[in-house]
Amino acid sequence: MGMERYLVCALVAVLLTLFTWLGGGIVASWLTPWTPWFTLLLAEVALVLPEQRADETLFDARRRVWRGLVRDPLTWLAILLIGFLAIQWLNACAFLVWDPEARAWQAASPAFGWLLDPANLSQPPPANPREVTYLPLLGTHPWPWLPWSLHAGEARGVLDWFPPVLVALLAVRHAMLRRTQRLLMAYVCAMAGALAIAGIVQFVAGGTFLYWGRETHAFFFATFGYPNHAASFFPAVMAISVGMTLWAAEHREHTRVPPWVYGICAALCAVSGVLSGSRAGMLLTLAVMAFTAVYVPFRYMGSWPARLRWAVPGTLLAVAAVALGTAAFRMHAVTANAARAQALREATTQEAREAAAAMPTYTAMPAIDGVLGEIAQTDWSFFLEHPMLMRSGYQGILALRQHAAHPWVGTGAWSFRWLNLSYIDPDNPEERKWYANRLGVGQANVHNDTLQYLAEHGWIGFGLMLGCVAALVLPFLRDFLSSPRYVASDAQADRCWLNRLDAYCVFAFVATAMMAVHSFIDLVFRSPACMLLYGLCFVCAPGFIVGRRLRPNPAQEAPHA
Repeated sequence: MGMERYLVCALVAVLLTLFTWLGGGIVASWLTPWTPWFTLLLAEVALVLPEQRADETLFDARRRVWRGLVRDPLTWLAILLIGFLAIQWLNACAFLVWDPEARAWQAASPAFGWLLDPANLSQPPPANPREVTYLPLLGTHPWPWLPWSLHAGEARGVLDWFPPVLVALLAVRHAMLRRTQRLLMAYVCAMAGALAIAGIVQFVAGGTFLYWGRETHAFFFATFGYPNHAASFFPAVMAISVGMTLWAAEHREHTRVPPWVYGICAALCAVSGVLSGSRAGMLLTLAVMAFTAVYVPFRYMGSWPARLRWAVPGTLLAVAAVALGTAAFRMHAVTANAARAQALREATTQEAREAAAAMPTYTAMPAIDGVLGEIAQTDWSFFLEHPMLMRSGYQGILALRQHAAHPWVGTGAWSFRWLNLSYIDPDNPEERKWYANRLGVGQANVHNDTLQYLAEHGWIGFGLMLGCVAALVLPFLRDFLSSPRYVASDAQADRCWLNRLDAYCVFAFVATAMMAVHSFIDLVFRSPACMLLYGLCFVCAPGFIVGRRLRPNPAQEAPHA
């Protein structure tokens, strides 16, 4: 089998590249024209041209893939989830849109506009006819006993996410062999490194978007239109790159990529995590650095020569000191600049103005100082004690109220933006004040993936999503915890059980755990680029568990004389 053995790998790589480089995959108009056909092509190639083992024919490889798919719970959970989302899309409520030229309401759901009751057309016109106004007509979906959604066009958006991602993960798990799975993750690191370079150039040049000179009037990092998507993506790839650096150093016979290549990718992703303009990006990057600084000496110090036992920890401490020292200086600069600006505003005499002007001035670093200032101003103790009362706390409360009203099938994707106002308690002045102060900023999302998916898809849809996650995580944990049975060398086998855990799997676990935790305070999994990266960490893990099984010493098994 020639180059066609890599066809599935190439298609999955193209899918991840398109998701990542097209705005992080959140722009529906950039995905809808091609995702259904690409998904069908990927599924067909995985079934017809899977990668063959050395001792099997193409027919045997097809039969192996088919049997694996039939026995995999992820296959059936994916079919049920995609079916559920498709029914929500088709069974949408009708929407009315005010046409200012015709001075009349028109149905915005073309598939089922004929189901509208003429009485609904007697709604009063909007206060500002120049603006398009949507009125959800609850109860007008065609089949009340099936899952439904509020808006067909918005419910269609998740079908550009879940089917391609799930089909790609099944193809990687069953139609690719271990060596190609390692090659795919090497491509992930290289592609993320290239994207990081693009983002760093963009940041230095002060651009807002790289493509076609498009002006977005908002901050972009690389191609991620939402900074917290970049803040999750780059630290996760940084962790994966560190893990592959260590893995490549241990298993040089199984890779043609030198470890320093992955090290460069990790460094680029670390810089990108800091420049993403997100508090979470900075904190997650520091978390990966801290974990690496502790884990590497713990794993390898016992086998290092004396020179390395001092050099490596010293280097790690120096890097940590530079990073923390730089952060401390910038935090001091933010505080000093804020104090100087406040003193200038409050100065009422010439002496006071001169004293304020004499205060030290530090050059601001765009985005970084803003993020550090936000970190400095955050009351972390209050946040930990009352997380639901912070910036997006009420969105979570409203999502729980929406879920309580529609517990089983939810109200369809992106419906929270239309319904959250209806769950504000009109008799609670604090809630009304909070909603008014938000000025519509961040109101379209809960900023908590769990609560938003639960509110919009109910126990059934969200339960199927959790089932898909479990079908990915449980096999990964089984292989991860069994990896100490496979060792790279006798020196490694002599050390403790934790040190024999596969190095890639350790950092894949760190990367996916960070993304999962981050999703509780932001919308990580509303970016298909992050969704696909999260799944690839799991399905490619078996490709990294290589080596020989540890055998007992025959001399120890010999009977005593």
